[in-house]
Amino acid sequence: MELKNIEAFLMVVQKGSFSAAADALFISQPTISVRIQQMEQQLKTPLFQRENGKRIVLTDTGKKVYPYFEEAFHLIQQALDVLQETPVSLERVQISCPNHMGVEIMPEVLKVLYHQFPNCEFLLKVSVNEQLIEDMQQGTVDLGFTYLRPSEPHENLSVIRVANEQNILVCAPDHPLAKMSEVSFRDLERERIIVYNRESFTTKIITHYLEKHHLKMYQQVEISNVGWLKMMVRKGLGIAFLQKIIVQEELENGKLVQVDLGRSLPPTPIYLLVRSNVNERIKETIIRTAKRAFSKL
Repeated sequence: MELKNIEAFLMVVQKGSFSAAADALFISQPTISVRIQQMEQQLKTPLFQRENGKRIVLTDTGKKVYPYFEEAFHLIQQALDVLQETPVSLERVQISCPNHMGVEIMPEVLKVLYHQFPNCEFLLKVSVNEQLIEDMQQGTVDLGFTYLRPSEPHENLSVIRVANEQNILVCAPDHPLAKMSEVSFRDLERERIIVYNRESFTTKIITHYLEKHHLKMYQQVEISNVGWLKMMVRKGLGIAFLQKIIVQEELENGKLVQVDLGRSLPPTPIYLLVRSNVNERIKETIIRTAKRAFSKL
């Protein structure tokens, strides 16, 4: 059984749909479907079924085999990591990313890097997207996570898309929108929408999306601090469109709730920029670990 088919199976379970799994793995939805079909043919049993004609869920057999495939996949990944444990000579690698991305992703990335490359020193820097790209081009940063691609190609810089981060609408648990099973754009009229920064990439994506659906009658409040922004939403002072990575903890502990708009919001692409002088093994380890970390969110 091919590892890529097992990976597709696990990703569909984690993401809840074939399309979301395809986005996470950067392949087409038909390719995901083929990989699942190949697994089902080998196992001689269906692994998924549609609930209420829409939602994808595991069959009873799928539920039984899922934990075994999940464990096997991670063991194989660990085995591949072990094979690459030949020491890398002492290096200093400067990594940069936006603050809130670092909070959610960098601990997992660093944990793997510290284990795989004990002889290397990994330095961290918090930067906004534009500054990160400038630092990369000037050579003061070796690797960087960002929401923006450089406007012009750079001969010493590789650009790898590692995720399409989901954007969602959130509000306080006692907000009127939280009590609605599905919210229309008309329901958002005259709401106070709190945005992180009008010039940020995600805010521009969402603003364009709202304009596309003819939502213009709303208040917009700009706050340049993510923690403060989330606090205001928790206090019921407004609603916010945010990347799910930013509010994952609040969703899990019930301090915020996700509002169902009945349709998916456009995602925010996340890129890894890598300078050509970075050790290839370090580069591949970061790419693999980052993709795995984002797929769990």
